[in-house]
Amino acid sequence: MRITKKQGGIIGGAVAVVLIAAAIGVHAHYQNRWYPGSTFNKVDVSGMTYEESVKKVKKSIDSYKLKIKGRNNGQEVISGKEIDLAFKTESHVKDAYKKQHSQSVFSTIFGGKKNKVTAVALSKQKLKAKLKQSVLIKGSDTYKITKPVDATIVYSADKKYGVIQKEDEGNYLNRKAFYDAVEKSIESLSNTLNLTDEKKNPDVYKKPGLYHDDEELKQMQTTYNEYLLHFIQWDMGNNVKETLGPDALKDCIKVNTKRHTVKLDQPAVEKWLESFCLKYKTQGIARTFKTHSGKKIKVSGGDYGWRIDYDKVIEQAMKALKKAPDESAIKAYEKDPSKENEQALLTSLKPVYSHKGYRMDYTNKQNDWDTQNYSEVDLSAQEVFVYKKGKLVFSTTCITGKATPDRITRTGVYDIKEKKLTKTLTGADYSVPTRYWTRIMWTGTGYHYSSRGDWGSWSPTYYKTNGSHGCVNLTLSDARSVYNLTKIGDPVFIHY
Repeated sequence: MRITKKQGGIIGGAVAVVLIAAAIGVHAHYQNRWYPGSTFNKVDVSGMTYEESVKKVKKSIDSYKLKIKGRNNGQEVISGKEIDLAFKTESHVKDAYKKQHSQSVFSTIFGGKKNKVTAVALSKQKLKAKLKQSVLIKGSDTYKITKPVDATIVYSADKKYGVIQKEDEGNYLNRKAFYDAVEKSIESLSNTLNLTDEKKNPDVYKKPGLYHDDEELKQMQTTYNEYLLHFIQWDMGNNVKETLGPDALKDCIKVNTKRHTVKLDQPAVEKWLESFCLKYKTQGIARTFKTHSGKKIKVSGGDYGWRIDYDKVIEQAMKALKKAPDESAIKAYEKDPSKENEQALLTSLKPVYSHKGYRMDYTNKQNDWDTQNYSEVDLSAQEVFVYKKGKLVFSTTCITGKATPDRITRTGVYDIKEKKLTKTLTGADYSVPTRYWTRIMWTGTGYHYSSRGDWGSWSPTYYKTNGSHGCVNLTLSDARSVYNLTKIGDPVFIHY
């Protein structure tokens, strides 16, 4: 069918008439009604008369309740009455209504203009007080409040290396963001508020500082395992070995998720090394000893025995720990923590001793001395005894330190440390040349010749008032005999 120009003009005119009529109808419909898109606090009142809209909103306010959903099944309900929720003065709403109708309805429909009216008032003070007491803030016996915990690095006893432990987001609220979200929901007369919806409420809950997929944490894990995966082993002899490995090192590594750092805790390493050193220390222990009279006694104290050089061992360990193991060795061990892969991470060391005994007996520490070659000082008898190859070969009288705190000869088990044919002994009030010096203590006590002229007055108690400055005084021939019969390292038992 072909339409002529005349026909086209008639049809176009008819459409125009219809549109005009429709426009008049729309305008007439909204003459006493809210325009499309009009809301009272998000309550849609489009097309309602003024009276209908007010009635609807007031009804919503009277029965209003906001149900808040929190993490871990936390819930809170706030009623409008608790916070004095009320309709604003009608003059405020009427002004908005009149302003809307001073414009064409078509500017709203086609111009995109919306009329949003705030018609609700509430007591912010009461709302804040209500929220402060909320179970979502304070918690309860059945609803615990937990702060967020950063993802971190922990030692896995199963895997034998450091793994990433996932963060715990907790349910600790950011109060300001929480208050703002609740207030906004109430003002818009929303009936529900889902705090777990992170898209709508991204900042309501406090967040961890580190998440399990953060690149910084992955780098921290690498550093952690570079410290952890060391097997530092000291060969103690007699097939006895001590190993500082991951099981102990896990307690010597500090992970700081706030600063994103992983550091070796040297004091913690030193604490382990101290226990290691003490385990093999025999200096000062009580030793059962058979005296010249055949009586068995225990003598403790002194400096005889084994002692690992603590400072040197720390130096050894820290040097090894600060050197990162080979990356391929770490990966192989993480894949399979076998003994074979452990060997690739092993650092073998020898213990460094500051003092040594005759032997190391791992089952009975007191058996560390040469029971065949030693000397004995009996302070009560004021006598010296020398044993060679298990037999008493020499004995003599002596004069030991005067019985005062500053001059007494100390008891204990020591060893011969130095031998000199001549030596000058010096103190605060004396300087005396002597011969056949056989040092027992580094503090200055030793066997030596004393040219004192009172040997004829000797008695077992003479030392108490006329004793030496701590040394074991001997006559010239006796000092020579002790000098010749003893050797450096021989034990010296001093007792009462």
